[in-house]
Amino acid sequence: MSLTRREFGLGVLALAGVPLVACSPAPSTVAKRPRPVEKRTKRGFVEPPFLAERVASGALPPIDERLPEQCFVVGAGTLLRSSNGDWTDGIYGGSIANSPTAPTGNLNIAAGSTILRSPGQESDVSVPNVVSKFVPSKDLRSFRFTIRRGLRWSDGVKVTTEDVRFLFEDLYQNPQANVALPTDLYTQRNTTLEPAVLTVIDAETFVLTFSRPYGQFVAALNSWVAGINLLFVPAHHLKQFHPKYAEKAALDAALKKNNYKTWPQLMAAKNLSEWSAGEADALGLPVLNAWVLTKVDGQQRIFERNPYFWHVDRSGHQLPYADTVVNNIVVDDDALTTAIMDGQVSVAAGDNVTLNKIPVYKQSERHAGTHVFTTGSFNFPVLLFLNHDYNYDKPHDPWQGLVADPQHRFGQAIAAAMDANEINNSVYFGLHGPPILNSKHHDPDLARRLLDEVGMQRTDSDGFRLAPDGSPFTFSITFPASLAPDFAPVAELLKSQIGAVGLRVAIKGIDGSLFSQKANGNQLMASLHWNDGPAWGAGISNDYMPADKGPWSPATWAYVSSQGKQGRKPPPYLQKFYDLASERTQYVPSSPEGKLAFQRLMDWLTGNYAFIPTTGLKVKPNVVKSSVRNVPRQGAPFELDTVINLEGVWFDE
Repeated sequence: MSLTRREFGLGVLALAGVPLVACSPAPSTVAKRPRPVEKRTKRGFVEPPFLAERVASGALPPIDERLPEQCFVVGAGTLLRSSNGDWTDGIYGGSIANSPTAPTGNLNIAAGSTILRSPGQESDVSVPNVVSKFVPSKDLRSFRFTIRRGLRWSDGVKVTTEDVRFLFEDLYQNPQANVALPTDLYTQRNTTLEPAVLTVIDAETFVLTFSRPYGQFVAALNSWVAGINLLFVPAHHLKQFHPKYAEKAALDAALKKNNYKTWPQLMAAKNLSEWSAGEADALGLPVLNAWVLTKVDGQQRIFERNPYFWHVDRSGHQLPYADTVVNNIVVDDDALTTAIMDGQVSVAAGDNVTLNKIPVYKQSERHAGTHVFTTGSFNFPVLLFLNHDYNYDKPHDPWQGLVADPQHRFGQAIAAAMDANEINNSVYFGLHGPPILNSKHHDPDLARRLLDEVGMQRTDSDGFRLAPDGSPFTFSITFPASLAPDFAPVAELLKSQIGAVGLRVAIKGIDGSLFSQKANGNQLMASLHWNDGPAWGAGISNDYMPADKGPWSPATWAYVSSQGKQGRKPPPYLQKFYDLASERTQYVPSSPEGKLAFQRLMDWLTGNYAFIPTTGLKVKPNVVKSSVRNVPRQGAPFELDTVINLEGVWFDE
């Protein structure tokens, strides 16, 4: 069901009678499924029927013995903000069916095992999750963690500080292991500063100490991007692949069995994060996730409930409510759309469901038994990135003169030439929000005056503006064509809008891997991409950095990250960004100081035209089975909340 560039936009309106805003009534909150009579244990829990046979046979301890002394109690406002969705304690049973394009699907996001937990994508209301206590020092240099007493991996082995020590000392700090220390574990996320120092107090308590105040570490502990593997791995399982602990004969046998030549290769294959929870190598890996991979069969991945998952609702049910998750891997997003239309998908949200297919989702609601609604997005809309490093190594290059202009008149001209409302109406059915950040105005006359001021008043024989030095000039925009279907039509509109003020514009869509190569190689003048802008304020994501998604200064980032061994030493105005980014990390993001520091950072990004949004905030579709409960409501801020809350969804029929 591939759509052409025109069909992505106004062509979809030809589907007469199908509303483009997914505004069908939400499913009733009155339970249809009768609640069973449930027997509670001495501790007040309800044993999941799915596990009853294993408990009865003695293969699995009863729930009172499986759960820690203090569970993580889930209710209204715990996984979703109360303003974003309703919560009702659920009923056990059912299977969540997905049709992802990769083995894990969105289960990495739905893992539930972040070190701290907060509803939605915020970090201002975070509470201990894997740990029972989390105490930052007053100067925000050290952080004390207490693991929940009795917390267990999915194979029943207790989680202790040995899982932390093994990760730090035998992997992070072992050069042979070749396990890079995550950026979040460097002081202030700066790889030129000291890494965290681990101090183990006892089997349940440890302290991480940094050399400077690092309040943003709180956000990293909440973030599913970093996940549990930032600090914890199942040491008892991974030691069998480490020469310090494994017998040589046993390790050699494991290498041969798994077709690896060295133990670091084998360790890398077995030490998987939630992002790889559906890979074949994840079979047998103890996890703290809500579901555990139990079967790999061709293009199907089957996950079963984790018997030791420590989240419970106020009625005593152990989460997740659904017993299994079945991922039937499909070849592409069109195949996912077909599966949704056929009623084969329980919950679909994120990048694989797109705004242009809302009419299709809506038409199939009755047949598929689904409910379609729209929310905001975890991502900014498509952004136009201006690469401030492009051709920096070519003396007197006109591009460098344009982007380094202290008044940033070229960036202002591009922003003034762009018409965010036209792009919104033509590509996104007018559903995106009003223009944001740099795109607050559309003023072609201003764009022309600014281009004249920077010395681009002369034109070639075709009427296009020449560079300030009189040489031919082409504004080249590159984008990863396969990443999203809206990039191409947005690029076409930008070519027309920017061309209207006299600039010759070339647009080119390329393969995603080639895009990454060119971005990292500083070969892109300008590009289209998106990033996690709506989550930046909470510190959950930091991909405003110069080379994370769209490359706006990849060469200076190479210099900073290599401690001056590669790339370009930042000129003063770009160094200011790095100073502001470092300053921001000192504070807890939700603190008054953190909010001010973030605003200064955003002012720099917008004032220096690192990127320019092409529309206002995104709107995203969500498709769920009509019987699914505890999902976000229409208009909630983030579509990923539909997935992150997966442990809490239940089937009402």
